[in-house]
Amino acid sequence: MPEYREHKDRTKRIESAIVAINALLPLDLYPAHKRELLGVCIWKITEADGKMNVRYWSEGSILNEKAKLQHEHVHERKELITRLLNGEAIELVVKDAIACMVTKEEHLVLGKSSNLGWQRYKEQGIKVFDAKDQQWCW
Repeated sequence: MPEYREHKDRTKRIESAIVAINALLPLDLYPAHKRELLGVCIWKITEADGKMNVRYWSEGSILNEKAKLQHEHVHERKELITRLLNGEAIELVVKDAIACMVTKEEHLVLGKSSNLGWQRYKEQGIKVFDAKDQQWCW
């Protein structure tokens, strides 16, 4: 089973991305540019431990050694960015900036879901393993 270890600079990396979000939100930028830059900040948060060193892993990503893996945003970036632009508290949005390692096929299926967050995984029958607590989430 995969193991999760926090990066030694995890907190600093997340705090740095939050500083950038705080700086970007009040700026009068071209909307597409603002969304793109906020998206980079979300990436930096979900990759705070490294792109492949994530806490959550789908069953498919664990069992299928030959599968191409994808760093998947549990709450899609576009959703998180919209929440930030709509004035939701940054700390609430950052709490939902979570990554899960999935297969490329699972990533495509998750993208078709009408649900948000972990509900997308449950809807598609994708079991998730918590590598920090070493247990299945459901």
